[in-house]
Amino acid sequence: MVGDYVIRESDCRGESVADDPIGLAAYTMDSHNTQRIIVDGAVKNEGNVEERVQRPYGVSFKTIVPAARECENLSVPVALSASHIAFGSVRMEPVFMMLAEAAVVAAAVAIDRETPIQEVKYEKLRRSLIERGLVLATDAVNERVGNPSRAVLPGPVLGQAKQEG
Repeated sequence: MVGDYVIRESDCRGESVADDPIGLAAYTMDSHNTQRIIVDGAVKNEGNVEERVQRPYGVSFKTIVPAARECENLSVPVALSASHIAFGSVRMEPVFMMLAEAAVVAAAVAIDRETPIQEVKYEKLRRSLIERGLVLATDAVNERVGNPSRAVLPGPVLGQAKQEG
């Protein structure tokens, strides 16, 4: 099943920005060795990728919800719609925890509104997530989205302590 948004390398690089973030990811885009081969008599690892992500990026709500034509009322925060390389970045447990919390909140909103989860309005979900203390994006993502009132919450990111002062 595939959602209406597939997170890709361009999201990890900040070249594409989801307009409905439900959490942040920031881990390196990585893919482990696919095989070991002999080249000129030496063993070489093939297929290893390790590329840093420059800044946290938002994960779209539409990545955890399959398109309605595929399956209604299902959220899949761990098996989200992602390219192979993007999944290497988004696959960390803290991200899965944020996405799972967002999935539960979205399900509650859908139940309250008596609507399929695919029809949950992002603005309602966003407000509910922010009320729960989730950080949905950074100031850098705000700038990329071009509409800070729509997108996100300023503040600490990924466990950074607040600066006293």
